[in-house]
Amino acid sequence: MVQERSERTRGRLVEAGAGLFDRRGYAGATLGEIAAAAGVTKGALYFHFASKEELARAVFEQAERSLRSACGERRAAASPLQGLIDAGYWLVDALGADPVVRAAFRLGREDGGWQLRPGSGGAGAGGPRRGETRPGAAGPVELRFGDAGAGSVDLWPAFAGLRGFHSVWAGVVRDLLAGARRAGELRERAGGPGPETLLVAAACGLEVVFADGCPAEERARRVGALWDWLLPCLVPPGTADAYRTRPPAAQPA
Repeated sequence: MVQERSERTRGRLVEAGAGLFDRRGYAGATLGEIAAAAGVTKGALYFHFASKEELARAVFEQAERSLRSACGERRAAASPLQGLIDAGYWLVDALGADPVVRAAFRLGREDGGWQLRPGSGGAGAGGPRRGETRPGAAGPVELRFGDAGAGSVDLWPAFAGLRGFHSVWAGVVRDLLAGARRAGELRERAGGPGPETLLVAAACGLEVVFADGCPAEERARRVGALWDWLLPCLVPPGTADAYRTRPPAAQPA
């Protein structure tokens, strides 16, 4: 019972911190305001988080777990490319409804000591993924992915300079694209990674376009229109109709 109550309090603090980080940014949010928003004392806040930096890391890590869990479910339930389409719908829905995801993107754009040190890992996040260095205060995140498989295209130029939560989302996009290539879903091109680079840029741009409260119906219309345009550039001729470019009837939780 005590542990459950402690976990609920920690969850409220993460949610309250995310709400304030989302609205005011890291520098503009104070621990006193976060504690008040969570309905706890500052002493209770310090019991769970030694500093604002530690709370910001918890917000980032919760958003990362949500993203990876959602995208893993969608990849398991469909082809990698269909999973990527559905992951984009999940992201824009989360930007509209989940302050933790919005806060993670905003925190990732801001410099500060909160950012995870390279190689530090994080509670609940399982540490850095293979070949990935987490965002650190010393500079932009560096993503070094392993081979995507035989016949893969090096997508490194599409990720250069990305940092923070954009780097996490871009890594998910890259992994799903690599799976789609291995599954033979992508068109073979001798001219390099141009179409896939465009897709990574479009996927990362979803956060910019939809961060400010676009209505759900308009989000779905715009994302569907984006895929209607991109899909024929990515897949072999005559196969675009095999993919659903509209939102799933029921998104997994």
